[in-house]
Amino acid sequence: MSEDDGLLLNFSTEPAVVSNAPQNRTAKEGPRKKKNPEKKKLTTSYSRPISKRRLLEEGQEDTPESKRARNDAIDKNTFVSSLFSSNGESSTNKNNSNSVQLDPSNAPLTGSGVTFASLGIDEKLSGYLEEKLNFKTPTKIQRLVIPTLLKAQQDLFIQAQTGSGKTLSFSLPIFNTLMSLSTPVSRESGLFAIILAPSRELALQIYSVLEQLNKRYVKIVPGIVIGGEKKKSEKARLRKGVNILVSTPGRLLDHLNSTKNLHENLSLVRWLILDEGDKLMELGFEETLTNIIKIIESATGSKLTHTNREYPELPRRRINVLCSATIKSNVKKLGEISLNNPQLITSGKETNPGNVVEFPDESNATVPDQLTQDILVVPPKLRLVSLAGVLKNITNVKTSGSRTIVFLSCADSVDFHFDVFTRDGKALLSSKGGARRFVKSRFRAPKPTPSEDKDDKKKEAKKPLPPTEPSEVDMVDSAMSAPTLNPNTTIYKLHGMLPQHIRTATLQHFTKSDTSDNQHSILFCTDVASRGLDLPLISTVIEYDPSFALDDHLHRVGRTARAGKAGRSVLFLLPGDEENYIKRLESHHTSGFNILNYEKVLKESFEDEEKKKKWDVEATTWHLNVERWLLEDQSCLAKAEQAFSSHIRAYATHLSSERDCFNLRSLHLGHLAKSFGLRETPKKLGRKYGNGKGKGKSGSEEPKKQKMEDPKKKMLRMAAMAVKSQSSEFNFM
Repeated sequence: MSEDDGLLLNFSTEPAVVSNAPQNRTAKEGPRKKKNPEKKKLTTSYSRPISKRRLLEEGQEDTPESKRARNDAIDKNTFVSSLFSSNGESSTNKNNSNSVQLDPSNAPLTGSGVTFASLGIDEKLSGYLEEKLNFKTPTKIQRLVIPTLLKAQQDLFIQAQTGSGKTLSFSLPIFNTLMSLSTPVSRESGLFAIILAPSRELALQIYSVLEQLNKRYVKIVPGIVIGGEKKKSEKARLRKGVNILVSTPGRLLDHLNSTKNLHENLSLVRWLILDEGDKLMELGFEETLTNIIKIIESATGSKLTHTNREYPELPRRRINVLCSATIKSNVKKLGEISLNNPQLITSGKETNPGNVVEFPDESNATVPDQLTQDILVVPPKLRLVSLAGVLKNITNVKTSGSRTIVFLSCADSVDFHFDVFTRDGKALLSSKGGARRFVKSRFRAPKPTPSEDKDDKKKEAKKPLPPTEPSEVDMVDSAMSAPTLNPNTTIYKLHGMLPQHIRTATLQHFTKSDTSDNQHSILFCTDVASRGLDLPLISTVIEYDPSFALDDHLHRVGRTARAGKAGRSVLFLLPGDEENYIKRLESHHTSGFNILNYEKVLKESFEDEEKKKKWDVEATTWHLNVERWLLEDQSCLAKAEQAFSSHIRAYATHLSSERDCFNLRSLHLGHLAKSFGLRETPKKLGRKYGNGKGKGKSGSEEPKKQKMEDPKKKMLRMAAMAVKSQSSEFNFM
């Protein structure tokens, strides 16, 4: 067979000869539809390519010039992908922008003369906050909560916007009260406060705040038990003694039932803080929290009089505090379980001590006023390349660095997108000085050839390895450089399926990453990083997959625009039903929205006028490179298929009340598979969850006919599996 037989190019695009004879058409067939002349022009405008067979028929020779002409015809006249065809139109006005600039709503108070000292905080402690931690004035919610909690003899419910400083508002009064006791507090004094958080990351952040306060008064010892390490080590810390304990509910109940020393020290507990109460209830902690409260009440009731004699400055009763940025029905239920005649404190209005207020409606929750909310309505096939475009535009800024968070629906999707954007990248090793150092990943290093000399191996083994910290070794798999975006960009990944030490190291490196000299950091994560985390200098939050509930959206975008600083959020939506979601967000975004045009985003990121590169060709090439990369690596292809399947299961878990926005039946699975680099929908998607019990070809029994599962039951079962997977990401134990 010849090297070039011309079969691929042996077709004619010239219009066929049409007979002028009249054709009889019935009434049922109706009149013949007129073809769109513009569409015909797009597909048939180029001339017939010069093939090798055509040259032979015309008696001409196949010269290098003719080969070059054929190659030019291929590049110019053939379509390599259907990425920009058959995309649904958006009903949203792409040029619509009703965004207005408002003053920050969660910024520290200025010009009011209010300081931490004026709220009742010890002067030495308030001076430490101002000089060392740069907290000069309190926020609005801190001004309301701190004096109330210092004198409180009543349970509190605190509701405030994300980034308004709720953690410091309940930590400072507890720390200040323990500092001012007439009997000095030490490690051996006992446990005075318990703080519960729904995720390990939030618990670690609260503990870090207490550690900062501990540097001012070292006698008050904070402690933390969250799992992820040996239980024996946690018991050893509890035996030494802690005064303020931070924990996740499951781990605390485990220690209350098994650690004798902790159970004996509950008699002094005077503060029980439940942070992110809505998430605690959403994750099914109702029974766990009920048991914890019963155990604490049984331990404090008999020794209350003795405690007041030893520490008369402590509250006469235990003060329960429930914190949440959003109000849902389950939070109200948690308030009924944990709070007794509570006082409501919100950043929206003043409340007087002793004034009991009903729980506000969920619709009152709003995002910070200074947050800029962009909405990008993108066809499903263009989701991946549009995400690349948004990230390119962020990382191409040369004036300064940035930190960006990208939220995805599930852990499998995080792993896949992390691999896509870090392909050909190197693993990050961060030194103590903060400088970035990259090495080849241990999982991407080429395998040694069998022909290597054994002596060379022995010599190589004797060479000392470069010194690395334990955290550096942990970071090899969760942080990589991203050469496809920008040489100065590092991408991290975080989800609940990662080991705890890697999760902790990832957050530490991401929050401490250098943002000077055009250094950019991007974190791909699930909702495990959406609650309460105060990650500094987050410039942009990208919701690549919409949240499963409206309050989750408020928490996600709350990772930016914190403490009065500016911030931007980008929400990806599909054309059609998902555009109805914009109306649901209107009441929570007082500053309005910016509706972006995805073509302008792609043009800004992919077009290069100097090199005469068109944005649509470059975007198509970028996406084709992802597809080729998956076809060349079967393990990555399997990961892409798994990510697509997990994403579909997660999509089915959207609330039934939002079914008009997120309906699984309205998705075009083939187009959505394209956004995962797949050229077709995985065939195993429909058979993976069948009810067949026969062993088939791989077993000894004859294959049995699989019963068709009811579609409604299947969807409910898939949704339950996805909910279980999401809950397990938080790793409470």
